[in-house]
Amino acid sequence: MTKKIVGIYSTFHFIVDLACAILVTNLVTQKMGANANLFIAIFLYNFFAFAIQLPIGIIADKVNKNALCSAIGCILVAIAFGFSNFGIISCIIAGIGNAMFHVGGGIDVLNISDKKATLSGIFVSTGAMGIFLGGKSASIGFNKYYIIILILLISAIILFWLYKQIKDKVKNEKVIIPKINTNESIAIICLIITVVIRGYVGLILSFEWKNSFILALISIFAVVFGKMLGGIIGDKIGFMKISLLSLVISAFLFAFAFNNSILGILAILFFNMTMPITLTALSNILFNNKGMDFGLLTLALFVGAIPVFLGYTKAIFTPIGLLGITLLSAIILYIGIKKYNKFMEKKEC
Repeated sequence: MTKKIVGIYSTFHFIVDLACAILVTNLVTQKMGANANLFIAIFLYNFFAFAIQLPIGIIADKVNKNALCSAIGCILVAIAFGFSNFGIISCIIAGIGNAMFHVGGGIDVLNISDKKATLSGIFVSTGAMGIFLGGKSASIGFNKYYIIILILLISAIILFWLYKQIKDKVKNEKVIIPKINTNESIAIICLIITVVIRGYVGLILSFEWKNSFILALISIFAVVFGKMLGGIIGDKIGFMKISLLSLVISAFLFAFAFNNSILGILAILFFNMTMPITLTALSNILFNNKGMDFGLLTLALFVGAIPVFLGYTKAIFTPIGLLGITLLSAIILYIGIKKYNKFMEKKEC
């Protein structure tokens, strides 16, 4: 059952993000044209897709109907295609649908992860490929939107089926408000700041060699496999070791990434390894509030994207800038994981 749950959610994560990327970067953009309203539509999509996961997650933790939440998310994204003539409305609906899918799937995957990072790493990894391919859909003239709508509706049906299969087997534990002391507070803040930095850096990596479709595609595979490997390796050698190793290595690789695509791709791979680590560590600190966990970190991603929306992308996008901000992230995450490890030791006593 575990493999089935992770396989379904990971596949549909790709599909939902693919659909949203096609809707926003292809259909809505074509109909609205490049103007202030398009900027507002894209900003609102990101706000509802990421920031709104926090309140949805808090509600989902209590309702405990996670696969249904994801199924409704798929349906909303499908409905959003029908409002493409109203770009802002379409983006808001798609954003809410995306958020609901991620929250439902994220909670179910965390519920079966046994406080480990492997499964969450697999689940979160596939979305990057969907976003990339969906963003490229306009360049190949894709306009068969009914196919995407059909796939989304089939996905919703499968998720309804999944809910019936697991509703008595995979349940949220009783939601409690954890007692957070100073150590846990520091850990939570450090984990969130790390994700803010990751969100910002991930959006500004516009290396010239990415103009090659093949190299850009390989770099997305690096994102996907980086998240997968981070969870797998982190469970084997510990969250602290994988966090420091991956960020320090990526920091120095970033210094040479502008002129060397191979080193750049490796830097991206290592940089993304901490994704499942931060997600799982925060989930373990927050006990049974897994939807809140997902929501806090996606809100952090949105916060990291705000400077990009405002046009602040060049100051850090230099060899020294990427080296410095990645090492800063390593230091902050080191402090966070150190406090997290103390929390887990105390919890197990």
